[in-house]
Amino acid sequence: MKVVLTHPYCWPYVRRGTERCIDVLARYLNRVGHEVTLVSTHPRESSIERNGGGTRILRRPLWNPVLGMARLQPEHTFFFTAARAVRKLNADVVHSCFYADALGVQMVRRSRPFRTVLQLNGIAIPRVSCRRIPPEAWMLRRAIDNVDSFIVCSDFIRRLALEHFGRNPDVIVPPVEVTDWPVGRGPSDGRPTILGVGDFNVRRKGVRALIRAFSILKRDLPDVRLRLTGRMAPELFQEITSDLPAEIASGIENLGLGQPGDLPKIYGEASVMALPSMWEPSGTVVMEALASGTPVVIARHGGLPEMITPHVGVDFDPATDGEETHNAQGLADALRAGLVLAAKDGVRERCRSHAASFSVDALGPRYEEIYSRH
Repeated sequence: MKVVLTHPYCWPYVRRGTERCIDVLARYLNRVGHEVTLVSTHPRESSIERNGGGTRILRRPLWNPVLGMARLQPEHTFFFTAARAVRKLNADVVHSCFYADALGVQMVRRSRPFRTVLQLNGIAIPRVSCRRIPPEAWMLRRAIDNVDSFIVCSDFIRRLALEHFGRNPDVIVPPVEVTDWPVGRGPSDGRPTILGVGDFNVRRKGVRALIRAFSILKRDLPDVRLRLTGRMAPELFQEITSDLPAEIASGIENLGLGQPGDLPKIYGEASVMALPSMWEPSGTVVMEALASGTPVVIARHGGLPEMITPHVGVDFDPATDGEETHNAQGLADALRAGLVLAAKDGVRERCRSHAASFSVDALGPRYEEIYSRH
């Protein structure tokens, strides 16, 4: 089967959950014998790449500051890039992961007999998180209405899609390639280690609550350490640590964004991975941590509770439906319970086994079934 994947951005030039999901899926589809082409953008130059995920057609983003004045972003103008590329490809199925490219592909399909799939690892809500200019709600609704198959990443997002767009999609958690994440043994020095992973510049990720919770926990567990890896502006790190006592600040390590190859070791050397995020659609980093054998602590909100069981993680009540949890005490209690869980015999094997049920080998056939529907 000739499968074309489209998304405005791709791994590793942009490192977020959807970009990782597409890369994992492309490699799986190529491995099991499909002819895979990814259409996306490169931040600096147009190119054609070939790797374990097949062929990647990358174009420079169609954007300049004038478009930005009209609130048009590169992901919106990717409509044209995707349509032009797909028109030249003899696809059996085109799987889009953003509404703008899905719309462009649907325009091309009027003269091409291929199946269309839209996958959203998150969803914008009309009058809440959609802009009027450009008309994002209208574009999203049209993309959802006209696609052959619609996939979302969690039952939480499925319910939102049904409520706001009237369509009941398939649910497939973004798959993980478990072989990319060797099972770790925890901290090499035996020191209790909490790991935070994400784009901390996004307020809903909860790094402020995580710092406050760590401060509470460290009073009882002086040896505990907090490691942070991901995007974080220097001024944000200054903000969240400047007022901390020296004995608490000294226990925080800001590792920065680093390289993708750094993550398996970082996950494997943690006692527990914390994601106190609000409105999280699913949480790719949760599955990466579990695949590495590391239990997790999550906010009981969004799609995150669907990803874990008490055998592999601990959740806490964020005590809000707002943008950011302020329940530092609840998070501190969950981190303490997470460290207890991490010390139990066999927990790393249980985490790995749980992640395997969300592996690309387990979930890949579901994509193939959707591609083959008539």
